Amino acid sequence: MRSTRSTIAALSACAVLAGCSSAPVDSVPVVRIKEAAKPSFSRPLNQVLPTGDELTTTLGVGPGFSGQLVVGGADMLLQGVGESEATPIECVSAGYRLQKVVYAASPVREVASQSWAGGDFNGPPVSAFFGAVKFATADDAQGFFAASADKWRRCNGQTLVLHQPEHGADGVSRITDVVVDSTVVSAVVLHDDGSTVQRAIGMTSDCVVDVEIMDVDRGGGARGAVDVAHLMLQKLGAS
Repeated sequence: MRSTRSTIAALSACAVLAGCSSAPVDSVPVVRIKEAAKPSFSRPLNQVLPTGDELTTTLGVGPGFSGQLVVGGADMLLQGVGESEATPIECVSAGYRLQKVVYAASPVREVASQSWAGGDFNGPPVSAFFGAVKFATADDAQGFFAASADKWRRCNGQTLVLHQPEHGADGVSRITDVVVDSTVVSAVVLHDDGSTVQRAIGMTSDCVVDVEIMDVDRGGGARGAVDVAHLMLQKLGAS
């Protein structure tokens, strides 16, 4: 009877401790529960570009039409300005849109861009160009944006000279009204042909948006380009 009671006690202890087994301790399988990976939302880069209706509302101009959508890798960056064709070279970032010479040193993974033109009889026509650039990581995008902000700040008031004798395309531009904040940098570029260009770049996560708006000088700095940059950043999920 005592033996039976001892056996029952031992079995009870096993039930409580859940540790009785004829197998060695190190052979007991260990269950590890990993935290489920959070799904990431990645909007196709072409959907970041503003629509015609959005541009009409944001810029306050008449309806227009969009040019061809371009989507691809780093080879989709523009090559309108070569490294030896502009002085000072660091001011090309502010003076010209989406140039390969500006982005080449960074790990660009994807590029989407499009042009747009609009307006009506109530005001002069407006043309715009905008692009979105996806980098390898958020740190790469932030590094590019920080370096660009520093260049734009130092180029404020500078004259940018473009010399392309093989194309017969020499020109002089003056960079003015540079404004830098935490997510958008803007400038006004005055060309020697009398045209005025609003420029802006913005950054969030692993993407940079690049905006150029050409119109007559309406004053107010680069407000239109800044508004379009913010519109694109909102599509990327920026607050």
